[in-house]
Amino acid sequence: MKDAEIFDNIFRNALDFLNRALDELDAHPKYALIDFAAAVELVFKARLVLVDSMWIADEPTDATPEKFKQGKLRTVGLELAKKRIESLTDENIDATAFKAFQTVARHRNRVVHFFHPDLDSENPREAVAREIYVAWYYLYRLLTELWGKHFLRYSNLISEFGARLQSLTPFLDAVFDREVKNNPKASNFTKCPVCNYQSLDAATSDRYQSAVCHVCRYIQPSQKAIQQGDEDFVACCAACGGHQTVRATGFGFKCAECRESFAESVKCERCSEHWVGITDDDLSCCDCCIDTI
Repeated sequence: MKDAEIFDNIFRNALDFLNRALDELDAHPKYALIDFAAAVELVFKARLVLVDSMWIADEPTDATPEKFKQGKLRTVGLELAKKRIESLTDENIDATAFKAFQTVARHRNRVVHFFHPDLDSENPREAVAREIYVAWYYLYRLLTELWGKHFLRYSNLISEFGARLQSLTPFLDAVFDREVKNNPKASNFTKCPVCNYQSLDAATSDRYQSAVCHVCRYIQPSQKAIQQGDEDFVACCAACGGHQTVRATGFGFKCAECRESFAESVKCERCSEHWVGITDDDLSCCDCCIDTI
C-alpha cells in the first residue's frame, strides 16, 4: 500500500468520524466527543503520512506493509504526532489551536477510561457542541491554511462538514439566550470570530486573555503578553482534572478550578505537561498519557 493511498484512507476515515460526531450529538453527546477527538487525531496522522508512513508508528521501524494491512500497527497519539510533524517539517502548529485539540482529547480520555463529570450535568449537549465548534474552527484553519496544499482536493468535503455545523445552532442559541441575552454587560460584547454571536467579552481581568466568548467559550489570547514572552508557569491538576488551571504562587502552586494548593509539581515525561497532585510513580496514570487509539 503506497503512502498516498494510506493518506487518503486515513483522511476519509477522519471525515467519517467528523460527520458521525454530528449524527451522535443530540442522542449520545459523549460518543460525539469520542468521534470528534478521533477525527482530529486521524487528521494529524494523515499529515504525518505525507512525510513518510513509517512516522505514524510508535516505533517507526515497526511500520511494515503487513502490519498496515492487518491493523496491528501501534500508532502515535496526538501529542507525539505534533512533535514529529514539527521536527520533520518546517511547520509550527499554533499553540492556541493545539490547546483546543488537547482539550477535546483529554475530555475524550475521561469518557473512555473514567467518566466526564461535565457530561453528567444538566446540559451535556451544549458542552460538547461548544467544544466541537471551537476545535473545528482551528482544525478548519489548519486544513485550509497551513496544510492547505495537502488537503486541497478534499476542499468540497471539508466545506460540506463546515456547513453541517449549522446543526449545532439550536444548542448555541440556548446558551446565548441563557448567558448573554439578558446580561447587563452584553451591550459591550463584540462578535465572536468562532461562533459569530455578539458574545465576545473583553472584560476578562486576565492579562493572558484579551477576550472570552460567553457562548462557545472561545478564548482570545493576549497578543501583548505573547509578544513580550510574558508567560506564566502553568500546570494541570490531577486532583480535579483541570487542564492548565494551575499557576505558581509565592507559596507553591494553586489550582483555579478546585482551589487546592500544592507544594510541588512534576513534569510528565511523555506529554511534557507539568502536573500537581501526582507523584513520580503515578505519572503514567495521568489522563494525558493514556493511549486511546
